[in-house]
Amino acid sequence: MPFKDFAQMYLEREGALLKSIRTERNRVLAWAREFGNRPLGQITRTEIEAWRREKMARCRPATINRDLSRLRRMFSLAVEWELLEESPMAGIRFLRENNARTRYLSLEECQRLIASCIAPHIRALVTVALHSGMRLGEILDLHWYDLDFASGFILVRDSKNGESRHVPMDATLFALFRAYPRRPGTDLVFSSRCGGRIVDVRTGFQNACKRAELTDLHFHDLRHTFASQFVMAGGDLYILKEILGHKSITMTQRYAHLSPTYKIKAIDRMNTLWAGTTPQTSTSEMLPESSSVTAASQALHQDTPPAFTPATDAALSI
Repeated sequence: MPFKDFAQMYLEREGALLKSIRTERNRVLAWAREFGNRPLGQITRTEIEAWRREKMARCRPATINRDLSRLRRMFSLAVEWELLEESPMAGIRFLRENNARTRYLSLEECQRLIASCIAPHIRALVTVALHSGMRLGEILDLHWYDLDFASGFILVRDSKNGESRHVPMDATLFALFRAYPRRPGTDLVFSSRCGGRIVDVRTGFQNACKRAELTDLHFHDLRHTFASQFVMAGGDLYILKEILGHKSITMTQRYAHLSPTYKIKAIDRMNTLWAGTTPQTSTSEMLPESSSVTAASQALHQDTPPAFTPATDAALSI
């Protein structure tokens, strides 16, 4: 079977089960363009590894791994559907990923970036990202019915982790969405001139970064900026986890070090918890000033069992 036909079969059978249909569908179609009409059995591990080496020069390890992961799944099903005897992906190692990047802007840089956005839709997208922490794809997928002005929340339906979540609107976002013009013929909040989904904002965003004199800045860094400023303003990590849609608190804890008072506040909570209790004698105060743990000293300071009285015996029997 030609790979191109297999890719179409894969989408028909598995498309509805994909976690992020649009993103994963694009990955499948990219592999269909890569291998075209070549028979499944002619695709080798060697050329897949060559593709990986070529991509390493211009793509992040995480991006390459996601593409390879989709291809591995496709070949695994090809074997399961008896279209192949074995997968050419067997034995191929994924690249080591480094997700430690937490580039973020100061509040002054945020204002400078917004002011440098000439196109109204670029300015709106940047503002929403900085004030909500939403991913670019989540913002571009917003429909007007996802905005609940009565409760002040944004419904993110197609999240990266496969679960929907509610993101609060601050005063800036509330005013922005209220004033943003609706395009006839589409229910998308941000749409192209023909009413479809905006495909790419890279050029407009990078031009704004140049005018604002900001270097090494990706659109996803605006999400890091929101999270960093949230924590530095005293925001709770667990609330931030829910806003960002992290499955694990581990992902959110990368921002904990940005709050110098975070651990101090934890100590203050402990002080509040134990406020009003009677101080008790510590173990060190119960022992002589100079004591050594020997058999004799242990026997000397060993606690003796209390003598029970009828009252205590009665209490213990309850």
